[in-house]
Amino acid sequence: MPTMSNSRRRKIQARQRKSKNEAARLAKIAKKERNADQKA
Repeated sequence: MPTMSNSRRRKIQARQRKSKNEAARLAKIAKKERNADQKA
């Protein structure tokens, strides 16, 4: 089985990291909104 080229693997990992960061950012915003509701 041939291994993936390094640049292609890095590109895929970067894409996965971006989507993970996006999810974390959305979760953080949602949490902030929930906390703001509790304070009000």
